Amino acid sequence: MTESREKQGATGLNPDTDAAPSVPAGEPDEHQRLYRLLAENAREMVSRHTADLTFLYASPAAERVIGYPSAHLIGQRLDDLVHPDDLSSVLSTFALARDTREDSSTVFRCRAPDQRWRWCEVVCRGVLDQASGTEEIHATIRDVTRYKQIEQAIERVAKEWRGTFDSAQDAILMLDRRANVIRVNISTLRLLECDFRDLIGKPLAEVTRQRLKMDDPFHVRRVWSGSSQVRTDLELENKSIWLRSTVDPIMAENGRLEGAVVFIANITTEKQAEIRLLKTLDEVRELSSHLQTVREEERRSIAREVHDELGHTLTALKMDIAWLVKHIPDNDGEIRTRGAELTGMVDQTIASMRKIVSRLRPPVLDDLGLDAALEWLTSDFQRYSGVETEIALADLPNRFRGARASCIFRIVQEALTNVSKHAAASRVEIRGGVQGNSYRLVVQDDGKGFEFRSEAHRTGFGLLGIGERVRELEGTMEMHTSPGEGASLVITFPEAAIR
Repeated sequence: MTESREKQGATGLNPDTDAAPSVPAGEPDEHQRLYRLLAENAREMVSRHTADLTFLYASPAAERVIGYPSAHLIGQRLDDLVHPDDLSSVLSTFALARDTREDSSTVFRCRAPDQRWRWCEVVCRGVLDQASGTEEIHATIRDVTRYKQIEQAIERVAKEWRGTFDSAQDAILMLDRRANVIRVNISTLRLLECDFRDLIGKPLAEVTRQRLKMDDPFHVRRVWSGSSQVRTDLELENKSIWLRSTVDPIMAENGRLEGAVVFIANITTEKQAEIRLLKTLDEVRELSSHLQTVREEERRSIAREVHDELGHTLTALKMDIAWLVKHIPDNDGEIRTRGAELTGMVDQTIASMRKIVSRLRPPVLDDLGLDAALEWLTSDFQRYSGVETEIALADLPNRFRGARASCIFRIVQEALTNVSKHAAASRVEIRGGVQGNSYRLVVQDDGKGFEFRSEAHRTGFGLLGIGERVRELEGTMEMHTSPGEGASLVITFPEAAIR
């Protein structure tokens, strides 16, 4: 690189061949002394050259700048130390300085004594020596190796960044402070099916209106309104693809918004998989709900058949045994005793049958409704578990009938089963009531509690079953518990589920 520069004071130095500055004829000795002082003490290397670049003079700074003592350089040519790739630039720079007698500069690599290359910047000018009448070139040279290394590192990083930017699979758009597009990568061109000319310098809103038929699909305006980051999932129906955009602001040190970067990823494959998964989950839930309904119907049918068929048979058997005992002679005590034992066995069988029927499908649920069925359930639970149980249900919704009543009954039944198996509780409270537009049901115990974040507790079949039944009724379930603090199961049914 060669360029003309305005006059610089450093190039006004005019050292003589005795390594001392010379000045125009007639200058006082004091001026000559000042020139010498400046040349000898300058941080940059000061030198004089003939037209063929032979050193006539080099200041003491030469050893620091290019590695050679000044005395070593006298009589040598500068171009012998220049890197071959930079020689043309150096020669043309010195020639321009000689011909125009104006400042000319370039950057070149100079070979140091250790054979390493140092980056140097030279500023030179052609000068007519007043004393000898010969043409000389005066130069100032400084070591810029460190700056050049930094510059090269920056260029290398920039090149790597450009490579990464352009090869990124995601579309990337850089915006200025007015939300105009200032840079895009290749993936952006593929996504929007356009060329650089169609994007650069245009407002992003205009681009999206033209290319996507949308005004602000990525919600970029929210960043200009103060949001730190905006993420959006977007379906392009006309292209049958899903996109996920992330908009990050670019802030100046003073906190001013300088622009933004928009990253756009094609998530069609992931979204399609998600849709398929959600569809499968919906199908599984529908199947589960159907199975629950079938199971309840089977339980009701089995309970009815057991009660009707087996109950009638046992009742008839008891009556027949009683008739036989009544007709046994009074003196046959052994047979009478045996008859009484048979009657007792039949009574026990009838009691067991009634218990089985109640467990399969409590008759009270069909006869008297959910409220009475839960009262019976808690009373039965307290009797066989020994856990004090209190129930207080207010304003049970009218829709909690039939299949819904069965579902809620099973939810409370499973919750009480979990308490008896795991909680080691002495007291359980069941509360229910309307809160706003929803109905809230709480089962709370004073047991040992547990760490709900534990995988074993979150995925236990008891809670999974409860959760599935709650979802079937369009409700939500929360578990509040910690070790030593008991547990509280909170189920909320929205207005749509109770009206």
